[in-house]
Amino acid sequence: MKKNLLIAFGLLDLISFLQSYKIGINMLNSIGQIPILSILEILLIVSLIASGIFSIMRKKISLIIYYIQFPLKLGFVILTFAFLFKLFGLQYNSNGYRILLWIIVLLEIARLIFSIMIHKREFRNK
Repeated sequence: MKKNLLIAFGLLDLISFLQSYKIGINMLNSIGQIPILSILEILLIVSLIASGIFSIMRKKISLIIYYIQFPLKLGFVILTFAFLFKLFGLQYNSNGYRILLWIIVLLEIARLIFSIMIHKREFRNK
């Protein structure tokens, strides 16, 4: 059952990629401003494809990629559950938006905890 969560996480990563790939394209056009941050953000966006596909395939490497992505996701605010912003359509910088942002960050932390649990239970001897 826990491995089925990997499929859901994979689909969410692919959704995150679809929501953020335009940012990566824009960053490629303006990479001269802060190159190291731009490169890291572009790598994060591209790695969403890999983690999404490997998660759907239920591979251990998807969890390792996610562990690397986690601090970058928080830093660049490219979060797994960011689609909720569009779903609720809250005005940027409103109180509701800030509350939803904190909920989404907590959901991201919950995903990290579930990923660690899956890693320990399903892949401990592999």
